Amino acid sequence: MPFAISGNVSRIERDSLRRLERKLGIILSPNQPSLQQKKMIQRGLHGMGGLHNILESLTKRQLLSLIFLITQFGDITLEETPAEYTDLDDIPYIVEWKKNHFMIPLEILELLSNERLFKEQGYLFALIPSLLKEEKTAWIKWIGADYEPNKERSIDFEIHFQCRLLQKPFNGKSLIQDTEFSLIDVWPFGTCEELDWYYKGLTTFYYSLQELAKREKDPFKRHVIDVIRCGKFILKKPERYTSNMDAKIVASVEGATPQLRESLFHWEEKKDSSLSRGLFS
Repeated sequence: MPFAISGNVSRIERDSLRRLERKLGIILSPNQPSLQQKKMIQRGLHGMGGLHNILESLTKRQLLSLIFLITQFGDITLEETPAEYTDLDDIPYIVEWKKNHFMIPLEILELLSNERLFKEQGYLFALIPSLLKEEKTAWIKWIGADYEPNKERSIDFEIHFQCRLLQKPFNGKSLIQDTEFSLIDVWPFGTCEELDWYYKGLTTFYYSLQELAKREKDPFKRHVIDVIRCGKFILKKPERYTSNMDAKIVASVEGATPQLRESLFHWEEKKDSSLSRGLFS
């Protein structure tokens, strides 16, 4: 999982940090408050003309490399990346924080998550922030992550991080062919007590699914629950003034992409080794 540059300047290799500073027209120092560093990075990005200007300045190979990095939850190692997606050196959003290790820093990923382009195309990192706080809290509890507010990562990126670990065994595959479907088509109103709680507005969607997962017997519906839990599919917030019975479930781009990176880094280590088993670098 990527980490923030802000407050972690010393973790970035000096030459790579200098390249980023030149791109953004800023100077970063370990002595600066992390909030100041974050604002400097974001101002530098805005000064380059915004997302569309930056994307239009990239070659086709660079654009494909950037999109691939995003689908890999924001960080890769070169040895685990197909050669056609390795043109990464001159993309403003990307930092080579260690030799042959590239990432989109969290403060930049946060900035990109607000872009309409990524929301409309169904990128998980951009869809998670649109959920209600209560839904995100219920989701992280269902995942079973040891998360506490005010940690280095926000709840949005904690969910994002956990989804990477949970999605990897699926290899980008799912039994569901549709990219969007109505929740009520799978569990009609009046046929499932747990989902009726959500339809009536008594509980959150993710809490209802957590409870339903304890007793659902139908194999396909259990699969639907599993792919929602890991973020391959995500709740699409109903429009204002519409009923929860109008809720849609949409596929995420990351969920349809096999996760290739095997290496886990020290800040990714979790107490539950079944989630974080792998090679630590």
